[in-house]
Amino acid sequence: MIGAVVTRALPTNSAHPTRKRHVGSSGKPLHPWSIVRRKQWRCSRDRCRAVGYDPSDSLDDENVTSSVSDALAFPEMIATYEEDAGIQTKYRNWRIWIFAMIWLSYMVYYLTRGSFTYAAPTMVKDLGWSLKEVGRITTVFPLMYGCSKFASGVLVDVLGSRTILALGLVASGTINILFGTQSALLTLAILWGANGFFQGFGGPSCAKLLTTWYPSEQRGTWWAAWTTSNNVGGFIVPLMVGSISSTAGWRVGMTTPGVIALVAGVIVYFGVRNKPKSVGLPSPHEKSYSKQDSDRSPAQDESNASPSDIVFKYVFPNRAIWALAFAYFFVYIVRQGMVSWSHFYLMAEKGIPDAAQASATVSGLELGGLVGAMVSGWLSDKVQGHRIRVVMGYCLGLVLALLAFRFAPSGNQAVNAFLVAAVGFFIYGPQMLIGLIGAELSHPVAVATGNGLLGWIAYLGAAFAGEPLAILVNQFGWKYYFLGMISCCALPIILLAPFWNARKYEDVC
Repeated sequence: MIGAVVTRALPTNSAHPTRKRHVGSSGKPLHPWSIVRRKQWRCSRDRCRAVGYDPSDSLDDENVTSSVSDALAFPEMIATYEEDAGIQTKYRNWRIWIFAMIWLSYMVYYLTRGSFTYAAPTMVKDLGWSLKEVGRITTVFPLMYGCSKFASGVLVDVLGSRTILALGLVASGTINILFGTQSALLTLAILWGANGFFQGFGGPSCAKLLTTWYPSEQRGTWWAAWTTSNNVGGFIVPLMVGSISSTAGWRVGMTTPGVIALVAGVIVYFGVRNKPKSVGLPSPHEKSYSKQDSDRSPAQDESNASPSDIVFKYVFPNRAIWALAFAYFFVYIVRQGMVSWSHFYLMAEKGIPDAAQASATVSGLELGGLVGAMVSGWLSDKVQGHRIRVVMGYCLGLVLALLAFRFAPSGNQAVNAFLVAAVGFFIYGPQMLIGLIGAELSHPVAVATGNGLLGWIAYLGAAFAGEPLAILVNQFGWKYYFLGMISCCALPIILLAPFWNARKYEDVC
């Protein structure tokens, strides 16, 4: 081992035949000062290794024994690396806490988003409505939600994630509570439209926090794990609101998620921190965690950018954001096209006799999507952040899955269920990753705004999957439905090909 102390016995004719002395690698006796320096170095080496650094990787025997000052310089090095170890521990704890906050908050957003859907059957009976009134209320939600995604992104970049994330929860919770006290159709439609607007505050806020707190090489995994919150929320809300509405009435069913959202909003406001700097930590984008770097931030020089600068200087001129936005548009057509029409296709073409069985088969879309999103995030980290390549690969896989779904033999429900899950696997990967890529290819001061723009255009794609696809099926048949869906899978590959190597904002601007 470099720098090790070597002991050799003296010759037998020495005056002290049993005494040993310290010698260097050349065999010459060491000066007493060198022995002291070596002992200091060995102690320093062990302490450095304890915090994950081995100085023997960069120092040789001559460097160690050259001067007393070399040995005495190690305590400063040790202090630096021990400080790094403390920072890493603090960072790990804060990352776990921040992730818990954004995961739970987004899950609660889904509780107040889906509450009306599962309270509506009881409302219809109680208020003497038909499905027509329910349809009018539900129509205003996606319109307001899509518009809110872009506007809330600007607000997040200006006011900070913590404020907007908590405000959205408190506002949505309050609206759910007020909804449970009203009966007039117009009032309820206005309230539900306002809920759609404040629901848009969640996604951009969480996207900003994920890009601020987590390094690029880990972000895909963290982002994918965060997206599971909507699956969990979507699973809980029908059980909670549906059971409460049937036993205690729809008004209590609406009020319960509202109260939960109010409590969650308060916890988020006091528990979340916008940046690592606010708790004395360096930016995760810095390779060094030394003290002198702790005040650095990629956006330090432009942290006070105005909303107009954010939109017109950093977002609109960004070619990659627009390419991602239109790729998102087509991905959402495929996603919503499967959600809205695949059960009709199963009944019309695959021999499934009733809507219940078709719906059960289509439920595999979400299960496959959950696995696909997690795998895509993990895989995008493994390929060193080349996430666009993963999206393009998933789109190609989606083409193959849709073709298999189209030409699979009818009558075999197990095969159809597997193919629906496979389609979901390849849909939800790009859906998750495009939002993450948009955050990474945005200027640091415009992450939420860029993410909001993507969400807005994506929901336009979801709307396009409604009546236009219905017309396509009614006039031309299912063959052209699949032709349109496969075309929508191919277009993102073409749009994203120019950005094959892009991983960060500097690669595209």
